[in-house]
Amino acid sequence: MDKRASIANLLAELNGLCPSGFAIALHIKYNAPTFLFQCFPDKWRQQYSRQGLVIRDPAVHWAFANTGFIRWRDLAETDATGIMEQARFYGLTYGFTASIHNDHSRTLAGFARDDRDYLDVEIGEIRDLLDHLNLVTAGIEVLSEKDTRALQALSIQMTHK
Repeated sequence: MDKRASIANLLAELNGLCPSGFAIALHIKYNAPTFLFQCFPDKWRQQYSRQGLVIRDPAVHWAFANTGFIRWRDLAETDATGIMEQARFYGLTYGFTASIHNDHSRTLAGFARDDRDYLDVEIGEIRDLLDHLNLVTAGIEVLSEKDTRALQALSIQMTHK
């Protein structure tokens, strides 16, 4: 299977496991990801971007300082600006953040649902998919226009630098 198909399959699997969406920043170097895959609600993404919430997001702070995962409920005490409460308004009620770090880069991701917290087994499955996505995308700097269109057809916004 080629890399594009593998990436598309992994994103489709993740999309099915995350009813309220996800955001994955792969291979962050110098504070910019090589790939950013997002399928959180458009209105939330717009607000998050417009207000520059990434700078104050406790999940992002945790992910840059740690590896592994943390449930969003466990970040409540560090959410001084109420970002998690704002996210709930858009259906990002329950979720977790994962962080992968190696010698060359860091990958951060947030996964959400609106009905209940993720079970440990579900977190394990999603983390396995994220690990695989992290490996498949390692060393890729940009995708071709054809590959970009194919991934956008999955209704996932993709940006790359």
